[in-house]
Amino acid sequence: MSSSQDLEEAWHDAGQFYWGTAAAWLAEKPLFADGSVPVPLPRHRVQDIDTQEDWTRAEWLFKAMQATAEAE
Repeated sequence: MSSSQDLEEAWHDAGQFYWGTAAAWLAEKPLFADGSVPVPLPRHRVQDIDTQEDWTRAEWLFKAMQATAEAE
């Protein structure tokens, strides 16, 4: 059995935002195609919110990031 540190790095869609054109949307073109490019987000900038606990954690992280920015 492998530890998580030994596994190959994996990525997932954070569902944050997508760029495209109105014409592509109206033509129902797929969101992901050969020309698609990922925008890697640091782990500390991504929070999946499914529960009240997730929301509370997101608020805590946001306040921590604000305090860090103000201190700089």
